[in-house]
Amino acid sequence: MEKTKHALAALLAAVALMLSLTGCSFNDLMLYLYGGDDFTTSDTPDYASWDGDNGVTVVYDKNKWQQPTMAQDDTLSVTGGNRLGYTVVLLQVTDQYTDFLAQSGQELEETTGTVKYDFSFTVPDAAVQAVRYDCGSYQTIFAQVDYDCGQTIYMTAAAKTSDYQPIIDLMQNVWPTGATPETAAQVS
Repeated sequence: MEKTKHALAALLAAVALMLSLTGCSFNDLMLYLYGGDDFTTSDTPDYASWDGDNGVTVVYDKNKWQQPTMAQDDTLSVTGGNRLGYTVVLLQVTDQYTDFLAQSGQELEETTGTVKYDFSFTVPDAAVQAVRYDCGSYQTIFAQVDYDCGQTIYMTAAAKTSDYQPIIDLMQNVWPTGATPETAAQVS
């Protein structure tokens, strides 16, 4: 038993030395073990622009978000993070909703125990209505963004984190294709 304790201590010391020599932190190791291949980021933004098949254009920081995909024919999906702090944002352009925020909130309240909070943020060249729900271990944000050009984008975001700033930053760089605001982040 004593030899096992010494061997384990030596192994942990070797791992700690290896991490310090490679420049990795304990947090990087945990994100690698529990979060897949998105465990490192750069402090310098690396922006890219992507046009969805549904008429939505998004400028995203490749350090924070994976390349967008079309989750369904009418829904652009942007995901980021890892299992410790996962976020998914769905962007949809449709005229099927009579009241997107009320309908979405009602569906969520019927299936889970939630707490509703007022939520607000601004998007260039648009009017925003938004609401946030605390769903226990994750948060959900619904937003209806009515752009000055006359088009509406519906956003649903689910986050396993309490940091909403990446979602807001992303939404401030989303617009209907062909109606690009001049305030969008610079794309490299």
